[in-house]
Amino acid sequence: MADAFLSDVKVLELGDEKGEFCGKLFAGAGAEVIKIEPPGGAPTRLNAPFYHDQPNPERSLYFWHYNVGKRGATLDIAAPEAKPMLEKLIAATDVLIDSLPLDTLSGLGLDWSALQKLNPRLIYLVITPFGRSGPWRDYKATDLVHLALGGPMMCCGYDPRPDGTYDTPPIAPQMWHAYQIACNQAFIGAVGALIGRETTGQGEMIDLPIHQAIAVSTEVDVPIWIYSKKPVFRQTGRHAVQRISPQAQFQTADGRYAMLLIGITPRESAALIDFLKQKGFGGELTEKFAEPASRRGPEFNAALNRALTQCMGAFGFEQLWKEAMRKRISWAAIRLPEENLADEHWRMRQTFAKVEHPELGETFDYVGAPTLAEQCPWRTGPRAPLVGEHNREIYARLGLSDSQVEELARKRVI
Repeated sequence: MADAFLSDVKVLELGDEKGEFCGKLFAGAGAEVIKIEPPGGAPTRLNAPFYHDQPNPERSLYFWHYNVGKRGATLDIAAPEAKPMLEKLIAATDVLIDSLPLDTLSGLGLDWSALQKLNPRLIYLVITPFGRSGPWRDYKATDLVHLALGGPMMCCGYDPRPDGTYDTPPIAPQMWHAYQIACNQAFIGAVGALIGRETTGQGEMIDLPIHQAIAVSTEVDVPIWIYSKKPVFRQTGRHAVQRISPQAQFQTADGRYAMLLIGITPRESAALIDFLKQKGFGGELTEKFAEPASRRGPEFNAALNRALTQCMGAFGFEQLWKEAMRKRISWAAIRLPEENLADEHWRMRQTFAKVEHPELGETFDYVGAPTLAEQCPWRTGPRAPLVGEHNREIYARLGLSDSQVEELARKRVI
């Protein structure tokens, strides 16, 4: 993709699931991403679910999703024969993504000082659980631990009882959410470093602790606790804040749910009340709360909640929210994941894309561009590499012949 945002950038990815999403973002932005796996394939190839429920390193849907668009090579980086090969790869790289266990490269004699000598323009991106220094540097963690320790779990869940107690636990966002947050921040930081390199000509190290990335992703939760020492309340389908806010999700006549983003401006409140009145509901709102200044507080919220519950319960899932949107009222349908594939809006935004799997003779729907930017086209595909699929091509760049590659493969170096 010669016209892609990062089409002239080369990325080398070393590590596990902590950094795979970052590599995927680079690949989507047009960079050439080479993923280095141990001989036999990365452990994440064994992450379920599998295509047709058949466990196999080439059929992991997890691996497909997080490694689409990358090239793949195998290398036992700890083998003596591997170090000069790895050094050549790094010397020709713009961004090195390192989510290996802490100090793995340092133990191979490739600390930051050595990397700078190999490649002064290198952007070295280190993704670790708790950073490269400090009292927690050697602690282990999982995606779930990060979501709990960093705060998102305490922000996610269902409404408390009227007395403020909960009968449901906090909820952890699913699908490696902590790693995605960290990788997104890592990608932004690395792109910033690449832009800065255009001026300075020098590379830099980016030390990205996953815990730090997660702890700053809870919006108002952490500042509220730091400055006022007040806890926030988990609430169904809306932000966790220090007081219970008006209900946002309502069941429709066909048993589905729609979500209302209740406006705070006088115009938004007036538009919502007028819409409810047109539908035959909310007479109490116009009688008791005619003045905009009165449309605040628990009494108004309770009356609005009653009117919305009655109105949404009288109409079907699709009808009501589309009609409200045409009147510029912020309602949204709550869909099942698979329902989004056929949605015209997501299709227009290129949220989904087709990716061919020639070895299977099939084409699958993938998640495509995270954003739609006409001047920065997004690449989706080719499909994730098979184990060692690009070994010959990649090692030929280092001057290795086919026979040398075969000999290294026999020795399990690659």
